[in-house]
This record gives sequence, C-alpha cells and structure tokens, in this order.
Amino acid sequence: MDNTNKYLHLKHEEKNIFEIVDEIMEKYKSPLITIKKIREIFPQLSLMEAKEIVIIRTSEHKSLYDYQGSFFSDLEELDRLTNVENENKNA
Repeated sequence: MDNTNKYLHLKHEEKNIFEIVDEIMEKYKSPLITIKKIREIFPQLSLMEAKEIVIIRTSEHKSLYDYQGSFFSDLEELDRLTNVENENKNA
C-alpha cells in the first residue's frame, strides 16, 4: 500500500511535506527530531502520521504498515546472525 499521495496536499510556505522532511533531515540528521518538527509545523497530524511521513520519505517503505512488517523480519535476521556469531565464538 502506497500512502504517499495521502500526504501530498500538506504544504507549508509553498513546500510539500516531503520537501520539508528533506530539509529537516538535512539539518538535524535524526528521524526522531524530524517527526517532532513535522508535528510542530502540522499540529493536526498524529504521531503515527508524522512517523509514516518520515518513513515514506527516508526509506523504501511506502506506509507505516509496510515498515512495521519488514521490521519483524529484520529482527529475525538479526537474531539469526547473532546466534551464528555466538556459535562461531563457542566453536
């Protein structure tokens, strides 16, 4: 599911929401600060919406749902790699 179009109508000072995310990320280099700043500029957005906007702009994911779905598989892969590393240390 691609939620990009859901947010394109959000503009501030003639910039769309994704251009604003780019500027904030360039300045602060932090998704958490970017989420906070987006909510300051657009107080009508929920925390989840602000997070989704930042995820859409800064990753290959097109929705918060897609991001969360990949997060679990990434954790499983990390667990697998950690187990392999521990087995190699104990061998």
